[in-house]
Parts: sequence; structure tokens; C-alpha cells
Amino acid sequence: MSSEEPATRLEIQPVGHGECTVLHVRGEFNQNTAPAMRLRDEIVSLNIDGPPCLVLDLEGITAWDEEGVGAVIATLKRVMVAGGRLVVAATPADLMERFRWQRLDQRLELRETVEQAVNEFRAPR
Repeated sequence: MSSEEPATRLEIQPVGHGECTVLHVRGEFNQNTAPAMRLRDEIVSLNIDGPPCLVLDLEGITAWDEEGVGAVIATLKRVMVAGGRLVVAATPADLMERFRWQRLDQRLELRETVEQAVNEFRAPR
């Protein structure tokens, strides 16, 4: 049995004609600041025209700690400061419970699936 942590991967998927960008997060954000810092860096480096419209897909997260929650909050702040919108999708149940406990569910736009989130960006506002 290996003692190594599962690799944390960030996958970017541009959707449609500038409607939004989907950032898929996979692996563990657990007792290690490197993955959370990578998420923050990835958000900063996204080449998005205009106000950012970002879907953060958390379905592939297997473990999460305060660094990971901090990365989501930092992402929200960066997107809001830039005049954009962040939707968090497919949040695992344990992380959703943490969001509720910290009352972040009142600040974050949460959707059950990535498809729901993407469709909201496609719909006229």
C-alpha cells in the first residue's frame, strides 16, 4: 500500500462561445496547502474575456479541509471583484455540510450538477 496522497488534478473546460468556463477539481485537498494554492493560481491564470463566468465542479473531490474551503472562498472573491459569477456544482455531501455549517451555502451559488450550472449561463438573464 502506498502512503502517497492521490494526485489532485485541475481540468479546465471552456464551454460554448464564452458562456462560461468549467473547472473540474479531482482528488484530495487534505492537510496539504499545495492543491489549494494550485486552485487559486489556476483561477488567476484563466484567460477569460470580460467578467469571468466560472463553474467550479467539485464532484471528484475525495477529501477536503480548511485550505480547500479557503480556495473556494478566494475563488468567489476573485470572480466577484472582476464583476463575474461563480457557480459551485456537484459538491460532495460532506463538503456541502461544511458549507452549511460555515453558512457559506448562503454566499455561494450551489447547483446539484455541472449541467444545471452551465445551462444557467446559457439562459438569457
